[in-house]
Amino acid sequence: MEVIKDKAAKRGIGNADNFKVKKVDIDELKMAHTRFQQTVDDIPVWEGEAIVHLDPDGEVATVTDDLKEALVVNTQPNFSDKDALKIAKSLYKGSKHLTEEPQVDMWIFRGEDRDHLTYRVQMRREDGTNETAIPVIFVDAQTGEKVFEYDNLQTASGVSLYSGTVNITTDLVGSTYYMEDTTRKMGTFNFNNGTTSAARYTDTNDVWDSTAQKAGVDAHYGAAVTYDYFKNVHGRSGIDGNSGPGSVTSADGTTKLVSSRVHYSTNYNNAYWNGTAMTYGDGDGTTFTPLVTLDICGHEMTHGVTERTANLTYSGESGALNESMSDVFGAMVELRARGGTITADTWKIGEQAYTPSTAGDALRYMDNPHAKSGGGYTADDDPDHYAERYTGTADNGGVHINSGIGNKAFYMVAAGGTHHRSGVTVSAGSFEAGQSPWVLSGSGAFYTNAGSYPRSGTSYIYFGVNNSVTGTGYQQVTIPSTATGTLTFWLNISSSESTSTPYDYLYVEVRNSSGALLSTLATYTNQNKTTAGSYSQKSFDLSAYKGQTVRIQFRNTMDGGVTSTFRVEDVSLK
Repeated sequence: MEVIKDKAAKRGIGNADNFKVKKVDIDELKMAHTRFQQTVDDIPVWEGEAIVHLDPDGEVATVTDDLKEALVVNTQPNFSDKDALKIAKSLYKGSKHLTEEPQVDMWIFRGEDRDHLTYRVQMRREDGTNETAIPVIFVDAQTGEKVFEYDNLQTASGVSLYSGTVNITTDLVGSTYYMEDTTRKMGTFNFNNGTTSAARYTDTNDVWDSTAQKAGVDAHYGAAVTYDYFKNVHGRSGIDGNSGPGSVTSADGTTKLVSSRVHYSTNYNNAYWNGTAMTYGDGDGTTFTPLVTLDICGHEMTHGVTERTANLTYSGESGALNESMSDVFGAMVELRARGGTITADTWKIGEQAYTPSTAGDALRYMDNPHAKSGGGYTADDDPDHYAERYTGTADNGGVHINSGIGNKAFYMVAAGGTHHRSGVTVSAGSFEAGQSPWVLSGSGAFYTNAGSYPRSGTSYIYFGVNNSVTGTGYQQVTIPSTATGTLTFWLNISSSESTSTPYDYLYVEVRNSSGALLSTLATYTNQNKTTAGSYSQKSFDLSAYKGQTVRIQFRNTMDGGVTSTFRVEDVSLK
């Protein structure tokens, strides 16, 4: 709170009493992240938030915020929330088809020309038509005008449709099996091509192989592997961090379940997160088959995680980040479930369900967003750089269109490369997305996606391990003339050798594109050993090679005595 008081004193954002603590998270590095909500007369300010990040020792690391300065607003409304609901309904043409009671609350909203006291009206239409939506309308509480609106519908052993025969966790109650996982607190339910109520999936022998069950198997399996990804890779238990939000009670009457609902409506070409559940359509058989692929399941559940963490508004640039994060984690879920080997399909979104009669295409392409053509929203459909972004009002302000910008950034961080627009080259140093584009050779070079001693995540490359072996690992990069030319990486050396004499070696080298040695940057041996998993960061100046294409190479030699292991993580070249 002292940090917020200091900000309040330096900026026109009110006093510290106008800020409420919303949430405190402690991450795996023992850093604390405290989220504050800005208020005026106890009324929250839309998107007026600050996050104070503290180091493990309690010192302030940084503060990120979107606090609204110099707010000027009358906090007395001229009409009631019921009146605001009437106004919002008159503005929404589908108001006669609402499927739940609307919710109304009050917010301060900073508009383009002034600040507004507003009623936020959230409506819900989940009827299985192409007009299914969750419209959110902000009504000025003094004038009755519409200030802002967006659609918060966030889209995109059993025999499955897309993953073959898989093992799923079910629950036996009496003599009946239910497609409910009470450990992960997740259940899968069948709309039977309706829109109002979803039935429990049941089976007598726990072999889920009927036609109607297959989409359910995919959704149930997708939910489980997404849960396991977030739990095992990021230490997060489910969507809300507490294996929730459960909205349906399990068949045994004891557990609240997060629900996946399949066979929604007829010919419904969509999947979505509605704030409490994932819902999957069957597609029309032409544009989509059932939308229950692993990356789509991971995508929809990540919308829930985003809602419970960053809470990115599903509109404009924040909505595009929301969509991109769902694509990113959807791809990561699929990659991990498929064994961790990167293929061309890793970078495709929804490829198994999209246009079944057209082989090789996808809904979106993370490695090359421009390959998504036909929208006509920009000259580069879809954009992959901020300078190319769509700025119109379609697609909720471009939430799907502009997601390619974040997707391309993720691809480059994971796989490396040079961006066609900026010319910036990124070397792929994190190995969470796989070994590629690093090239490993020799019996002393290895990649693991489930290592015992990672610095972060679970993946890294390592060298040595066995006696009398050699190994190399390199990545070829073009260093832009505008780059700083700084190479950094994290290194951990563990060894059964003593530190008295060097026996086992790791060389860090720069070579030309043909493999000829240009420079040896450093040599490490068993004499530099520490405990397994204890990494230190190394840094080198490669500015002499700016404008050139070179190989960054790690090379290892081992003697015939006891062994050493050299682990390399998070390589970066800027």
